[in-house]
Amino acid sequence: MSLLDMKLDRSFDVFDSDRDGRVERSDVLAVSDQLAESLGLAADAVADLRGSLAELWDTVFQKMDRDDDGAVDRQEFRAAFRARIVTDQNRIWDRIRNLSNAWTEIGDRDGDGMLSRDEYTSLLHGMFRLPRQAFDDSFTALDRDGDGRLSRDEISSAMKEYYTSQDHAARGNQFFGRL
Repeated sequence: MSLLDMKLDRSFDVFDSDRDGRVERSDVLAVSDQLAESLGLAADAVADLRGSLAELWDTVFQKMDRDDDGAVDRQEFRAAFRARIVTDQNRIWDRIRNLSNAWTEIGDRDGDGMLSRDEYTSLLHGMFRLPRQAFDDSFTALDRDGDGRLSRDEISSAMKEYYTSQDHAARGNQFFGRL
């Protein structure tokens, strides 16, 4: 299996919230619900994130559903994501940046516009239900300037690298935890 396939599978698993091997609209939106619950927030506190996730479903995921069954399976996800990266880079990165900005705003509890180690690990643990330790290690790799905080640019850059880099040592590969 290629490095990109490994990363796409990890990403697919993040969005497949009910673990049935299919990503549906409800799975994608559940990411915001999981985050609100884990951080003890009201649903309206994650409204922007939920809106970004709905847009991601409507403009990206729904188009991946080649057999029109209302869900995206792993093979559809891999094939479509590879094609979109090549043909639609600017639009997909704008959507990813909007999504990362929305959840960064939610996770930024001290309002400094950046994520501390604790804010980052709490946010990703809450969204993706993966062990906090995985994100603690990721934080260290993603903090490119070593200032103990992740800027929106560092986060967006890491997400882009995660989905495009073929370099096993690329920092962004750790966005969803160590591969």
